[in-house]
Amino acid sequence: MQQSKRLTRKEKAQQGTQRVVKEKFMEQREESVKSKPLVAMNKKQQQYIDLLSEKPIVIATGYAGTSKTYIPTVMAADLYKLNQIQKIIITRPAVSTSKSMGFFKGTVEEKMAVWLNSVIPIFKERLGSAMFTLALETQDIEFVPLEVIKGMSINNAWVLVEESSDLTKEEVIKLVTRMGKNSKLVLSGDIRQSELKGESGLSWISKFVQRHNLINNFGFIDFDDINDIVRSDAVKQFIVALTRDERKGIE
Repeated sequence: MQQSKRLTRKEKAQQGTQRVVKEKFMEQREESVKSKPLVAMNKKQQQYIDLLSEKPIVIATGYAGTSKTYIPTVMAADLYKLNQIQKIIITRPAVSTSKSMGFFKGTVEEKMAVWLNSVIPIFKERLGSAMFTLALETQDIEFVPLEVIKGMSINNAWVLVEESSDLTKEEVIKLVTRMGKNSKLVLSGDIRQSELKGESGLSWISKFVQRHNLINNFGFIDFDDINDIVRSDAVKQFIVALTRDERKGIE
């Protein structure tokens, strides 16, 4: 009788096989998550957390420094650590004030990592460097170029889209229509900082969801108040001054 081949962790991940975590390790993970709970710093953040818990597609717009990225990244990392989700996909549009991604050395993954420095420290903090590295190796956590995602069918995963204000309308439509069962899509960004010449796709879908009252499956939140900024007093002061100049038409 031929002995069946034992699958590697990477092969199991590629086949979508459920990860099995021993009970003693799961207890340690649960204790670790409980010891560092995600706590909302204001009512708007709590609304965001609730939407992320309840809706398969969540749109977050507003000022920088309001935890639009931090909160869903922490939630995804904690759920992965507790074995409640199997995969996390992170992407972003290839648009910036400096078209420099192609000049960075290394693989696509290494180039993407340069552009995703805002989430990597959060994953390392919540999971630990060893678990984060292993998750990358097994492709449980994956940095995927937007062009690749547009051809995928995504099930049982959280998809975090950084700098969503630089998505076009067509890209947003393709992302939303890629989402399958038991998946969550988080589109977050500051529309004011969009590098696009035309209307941002993030702006379009924000209006679209509200216009059609798509409240069953879509959540929308706008961190549009200066007091929503929690990053630092310096950031808040700078954005207040910047907004004041914008309203006066000063460049």
